[in-house]
Amino acid sequence: MWFADGHGLAFLLVLIKCSPNLEKIKLEINSFIYSIDVEYPVVWEEYSDVWLEHLNEPEIISFSNSKHEIEFVKFILARSPKLSKVNLRSMGCEKERLEMLQDLLQAPRASRNLCLRVPSTMCIKLDFS
Repeated sequence: MWFADGHGLAFLLVLIKCSPNLEKIKLEINSFIYSIDVEYPVVWEEYSDVWLEHLNEPEIISFSNSKHEIEFVKFILARSPKLSKVNLRSMGCEKERLEMLQDLLQAPRASRNLCLRVPSTMCIKLDFS
């Protein structure tokens, strides 16, 4: 999947909208492809009715902390009430990972018990019960 210009994000959101029973998803992001100067904007309101009731453990490999990637994870957090663990294999340095986690920790979440994992650094467990 390629998120750099929003094209991959738009495709992924359509796929998720058509897969309401999705329980797990594993994505590998390819950040090394160079884009022509075309951006595919995502209109988030078109996906406001998406509810991922069964998603509990998404994994994103080669997460580079780009704006599109962060917005996608926030989308998943806000619409997945059974979410228990999110694995982000970040390519960023320790400082970038901490900044990304701070951003995600402030995002609205549908799940009351969630663990954000960034392997080799930390796991932050959020328990609101």
